[in-house]
Amino acid sequence: MDLATLLALSTVAANNNVIGGPSQGGNALTFEYIVPIFLIMIFAAALFSSKTKIPHTMILLGFGICISLVGLIGLDIPSFIQFNINPNLVITFIIPPLIFEAMMNVDYKQFKAIRISALLLATVGVILATLIGGLLLIYIVHVPALVAFAFAALISPTDAAIVIEIFQRVKVPRMLSTLMESEAAFNDATGAIAFSSIIALAVGSSSYAVIGNSASSSFLNSSFLNILSNSINLSLVVHFEHFILLFFGGSAVGLGIAAAAHRLHKLMNDPLSETSLTIATAFGSVVLANSLGVSGLAAVAVAGLYFGNVTVKKEASMTKSVRTFTFSFWEMIAFLASSATFLYLGFSMNLIDIAQHLPIIILSLIAVFGARAATVYPLLAASTRLAKEKIPTVWKHIVLIGGMRGAISVALVASLPPSGIKNILQTITFGVVLLSLIIQYVVLVRYARRIFPDAQQ
Repeated sequence: MDLATLLALSTVAANNNVIGGPSQGGNALTFEYIVPIFLIMIFAAALFSSKTKIPHTMILLGFGICISLVGLIGLDIPSFIQFNINPNLVITFIIPPLIFEAMMNVDYKQFKAIRISALLLATVGVILATLIGGLLLIYIVHVPALVAFAFAALISPTDAAIVIEIFQRVKVPRMLSTLMESEAAFNDATGAIAFSSIIALAVGSSSYAVIGNSASSSFLNSSFLNILSNSINLSLVVHFEHFILLFFGGSAVGLGIAAAAHRLHKLMNDPLSETSLTIATAFGSVVLANSLGVSGLAAVAVAGLYFGNVTVKKEASMTKSVRTFTFSFWEMIAFLASSATFLYLGFSMNLIDIAQHLPIIILSLIAVFGARAATVYPLLAASTRLAKEKIPTVWKHIVLIGGMRGAISVALVASLPPSGIKNILQTITFGVVLLSLIIQYVVLVRYARRIFPDAQQ
């Protein structure tokens, strides 16, 4: 069962493809007000960012959290809490443009020098982090195996949006930036595939219904944990070929669509037409890959890499003026998409719930960070030794610290149907994402400025 199918099954039918939900108090903002308010918040965040040097994404996250608090305390004013964003829309329409724009700006010469490291982190790294993180959660946090492995899978993908913004302020080696951007672009697909595989196991298991109906009684059920652990171990073997098919099948689809679009670019020389073709390439690769049952996120990553390193490099395919227009357009799209992503994160946060479960969230964050460390150092050491890719030790520290979590994790957990297991996963996920963004942002900025003394002030 692929991710698209699982998400379709997981979403409440009555609100499947709506952006705004019905008002609970008759006071919800309508769509025509949402758009200008969204743009005003982006402008305010950008202005505040220019004055304080805080990334605008972090400021928008704060805006979203403040708005969510307004709903939590029950103020009778028009509230964004009534503005429900379907998680399918985030995965299908917001994440892909971010991946496409990031990969089209990756220099293949730089990517080639670290491609084994990036792909190892994005594939084997995510799988290992899921396994290690799940085991740590079982034995440290004492959660059931299903909750542990599902959470470890959805939290494993990293979010490079803030890291890229930090790197725009702090001068780091381009190859290091390429490594982290490439990992983040591909590991979204791996994490989504791993999560869908574990949820597919849960959907086919009666234990999922047990947790959904009585989370507290099953939470410390050791016999359930042992049975499910064995099931997951068996499932990992069964789903290995499934993962290979989804990831590399999606990559093949993206490559095919990008190559076809490359030929079409030769037939035109108009900024608007060619930019429209890039939009069709990005979203077409996602839609076609998902319809074929393979990874749309892997498809759009490969399509972006091909476009940025083949199509735009040949004058016969794209003139310099068209290239400049297209890159400016996608830079703006990525800015809006990242802004929407972090506002979505803020809207999703329930600080009261997070505060009530802070101990388990902190332990979960430690487990996630430990799993990240247990995969980053061995895999990068292996790529340095076997593939002769030179990754300095300080770079490994940056990769570890910069592995922040973001919207893909929140969207995956939000896509689950209402149940006890969703409540558990949602609370832990939101808390870990929030703490990850805040703590790792501060540590990364300070560490990067210390390691690279020519940092921009």
